[in-house]
Amino acid sequence: MKIQSPNRFIPYGRQKISEEDIQSVVEVLRSDFITQGPAINKFEEEVAKYLNVKYAVACSSGTSALHIACLALGLKKGMNAVTSTVTFLASANCTQFVGADVVFSDVTPDTFDLSVEEFENKLQKQKIDFVIPVHLGGHSCDMEEIYDLKKKYNFKIIEDACHAFGSSYKNNKVGSCEFSDIAVFSFHPVKHITTGEGGIATTNDEELYKRLIIYRNHGMHKNADKFVNKNLAYDEKKEPNMWYYEMNEVSHNYRITDIQCALGLSQLKKIDKFVERRRKIAEYYNSRFSEINIVTTPVEKEYVKSSYHLYTLQIDFEKLGRSRNSVMKELRENKIGSQVLYIPVHLQPYYAQKYGYKQGDFPNSENYYKNCLSIPMFPDLSDVEIEYVTDKIKHLLTK
Repeated sequence: MKIQSPNRFIPYGRQKISEEDIQSVVEVLRSDFITQGPAINKFEEEVAKYLNVKYAVACSSGTSALHIACLALGLKKGMNAVTSTVTFLASANCTQFVGADVVFSDVTPDTFDLSVEEFENKLQKQKIDFVIPVHLGGHSCDMEEIYDLKKKYNFKIIEDACHAFGSSYKNNKVGSCEFSDIAVFSFHPVKHITTGEGGIATTNDEELYKRLIIYRNHGMHKNADKFVNKNLAYDEKKEPNMWYYEMNEVSHNYRITDIQCALGLSQLKKIDKFVERRRKIAEYYNSRFSEINIVTTPVEKEYVKSSYHLYTLQIDFEKLGRSRNSVMKELRENKIGSQVLYIPVHLQPYYAQKYGYKQGDFPNSENYYKNCLSIPMFPDLSDVEIEYVTDKIKHLLTK
């Protein structure tokens, strides 16, 4: 039976923008502030409330959130940080921004999150200063186990939660920082909510919060208690000069705009519906694709409620007798987008040349990469499109 072609191309992920979202942005454009105004503070407050965390600092991207998290916690030259190699480049690159070393770790063979067992093996062999666990596709790492290791080995934890906004771990929202120092999120258009580009860092530590704010804005501050140049900072009455600021450490312009945060605030109102829809899509996919013997569907541990940023199949392309590239090309010809997320970072020429990593170093990660294929997953998928995607992929994998 011929499967009806959809009216549009179906990408692996995309934003869902409503008229309400558009009007929220228009209101800011007509207001007095389009950057460094009240919408940013409101967005930070609402995100912190949603995640049940004390502080949130919005910035220009998930990558910039990772960078300022490293700066705030003091990662620097002579130190190192462990992260999994199945991730986007930024999880590792943030260590390079501050002159530290990255130490890659393998992932678990089922969820493809950081292997706590391998991480502990590394802790037993060398001093580790930081760990950056990556919640791949929205599935949280086992953070309590990692936190227990922190108490024994004394390292700092930055959760790369860029895939996991709306996810839960042991009945708490990912980003509550119950088992970490800082968590970071991305609001890129393929994520759960979007600000166009944008990100946020969360923490329960007031001093870290203050440092995150400074590093977001060139390293500048107006904290009179920390002024060094007293003769410049104060007037003849010993009162702080209204215009005065200082920079004690260098940083970047990682600010976000009120325009973006207005969109984020509007999107945040719909996050629970977005996550519910993603989970229903995943449930349907699981029921259909589990029937194919060369396919493994995503695993969700009992202590996790994934928000499914990605829906990634493991496909035995060798048994299929076709290359992944040919499958992806045929899907594209049928208006279905797919993606390979991700190429293990230790295989990137920069890291291979700098640290001597090579193929075969992390078998679970490389096996994941060999077989992974992410298929359409976003809340705007209609039931008809979901069925079309499922039927077409099943047809390709069983014909």
